[in-house]
Amino acid sequence: MSQIDQIINNKKNRISIIGGGVASYELAFSLLRRYKDNLEINIFGKNILKEKNLNHKTKKNLKKISSDLGIKEYVGEVVSITENHLVLNSGEKFDSDLNLLSSGANIETWLFESNLDKDKNGFIVVDNNLLSTSDKNIFVTGDACTVEDNIRPKSGVMAVRQGQILKENVFSKLTGMPLIKFKAQKNWLYLIGTHKNKALLNYFFLSFHGRWCWKLKEWIDRRFINKFKFTYNSNMSFRNFELEKPTVIKMYCQGCGSKVSKNTLINFLNEDNSHSDLPDSSIINTNSSSLLQSIDHIKLFTSLNPFDFGIISYLHSQNDILSSGGSVKTISVSQALPFSEGIIESFFMEYFMKGIKSEAIKDGSIIASGHSYQSKEPGITITMNGSYEKQITKSQAKENELIYLSKPLGTGYLLAAYFNNSELLSSFDFQKLMIWMKKGNKKISEISKSFKSKITTDISGFGLASHLSDICKFSGLSAEIKLNEEILINKNIEILNKFKSTGFENNYSSSVNEISISDNNKLQNILYDPQTNGPLLISIEKEDQIKFEKEFQSVIGFSPILIGQFKKFKKKLINVIN
Repeated sequence: MSQIDQIINNKKNRISIIGGGVASYELAFSLLRRYKDNLEINIFGKNILKEKNLNHKTKKNLKKISSDLGIKEYVGEVVSITENHLVLNSGEKFDSDLNLLSSGANIETWLFESNLDKDKNGFIVVDNNLLSTSDKNIFVTGDACTVEDNIRPKSGVMAVRQGQILKENVFSKLTGMPLIKFKAQKNWLYLIGTHKNKALLNYFFLSFHGRWCWKLKEWIDRRFINKFKFTYNSNMSFRNFELEKPTVIKMYCQGCGSKVSKNTLINFLNEDNSHSDLPDSSIINTNSSSLLQSIDHIKLFTSLNPFDFGIISYLHSQNDILSSGGSVKTISVSQALPFSEGIIESFFMEYFMKGIKSEAIKDGSIIASGHSYQSKEPGITITMNGSYEKQITKSQAKENELIYLSKPLGTGYLLAAYFNNSELLSSFDFQKLMIWMKKGNKKISEISKSFKSKITTDISGFGLASHLSDICKFSGLSAEIKLNEEILINKNIEILNKFKSTGFENNYSSSVNEISISDNNKLQNILYDPQTNGPLLISIEKEDQIKFEKEFQSVIGFSPILIGQFKKFKKKLINVIN
């Protein structure tokens, strides 16, 4: 509003609002409330108050209120606007110091020029699932779309209700579940702010104007906005939301008092059709006398989609089972949700679990139990149980076996660069990083087992140097490896040398003495970079090299990364050659 303030404070007070709908009148009333005197406001519209759901009495009231306040209406299409005046299609010219557009919905040029089906006004036509009628992989909602056989005026009310359907249908589409239909309202409540803390209510044939209508509008609007606010916490900077501090800082209980709302849990379980009787434990039937078990925890990355985070958490934990030669059978999930209430709490619980379940379904694994609580450090802990045919350990590496990585490295320092808003990392680069973090290793593990790989371990929080040196130590060997750009998710080495994850220094200090590497090697930092859902490190017999690489490429769609070979033990566990 600062530019408008400056114009009006400079005594230029002829304001033109171009539109003619309800929004034009609300804008005019708002300007009068803010600036009070010395304003000349004109509303121009090809049509005046033609909204279908406005009844006759409401239209009459709006016109009278605006007239009493000195607001003038002009019917006509604006064909020309300059700095000091505007012109109607009739040729009439009006002096104007400030022109404000309130001309209704329009569509972006790039979308208008797309090949998607459109209605006569250029809006994208969608079916009742909000999918384009010409491309069933594209959802369109809000003012940009027209629902076929269910045409309604463009409205924020409609867009908000479509948002709920869109949320469900996107994930249903991704997981192959049936989509739900959007059922449009035929009418809805209007509460139009006028002046002196009054509002005009319109609903079907009802029309009222008064202070109680304003109080109702305030209550509805505040209630809606408050659904999306985090409860204040003095130390919480989660997701970079600016939080309004209340007079009294709320102290959150710890221990069992930090559990999420029972209603949130019950509502989720009811929607999920699982464990609605809230059992304290689950019965798991197994024919195996020996089980693999692992537990892993990762904290939520700031501003990351909770659905994606659920996927990454599952895959990160799955790597531990795969590394031991097993497959996941059951999981137990503990969710640390951000301090919040109502819809926010439910949102994180639901989409953490939807992400986890999307991967558990692929694995055929069962979610056996769970726990949830509120925390200043949101995250997910997953305990996994798995079965195995032959367990793989870190002591089984053999001399001359080749060392491969199943995918490139770099999640630690790239996330550090992203959260420091580095100009070296574009949105495209971050999207590429997310693709690698959401890429699982299950099929890769199956390929390595078919080649009787004696070593499979995942590169995770301790980094490549730590995991590889452990294998060498327990197998009595050294590893001779070569570092090149193919080992990196992002080939810009400047980012690698400029940014470090907070876990880098610990990884460096614990492994640096086990490594022989030239001081001028530009890629040495990648050895200590902590990985989230990182690659598997796989050993393959040298005579199987061609077959393995061909099979890997055929099934996975890209090549494994050959980094070196196990050798007889030398002075150092890892020797990096140039």
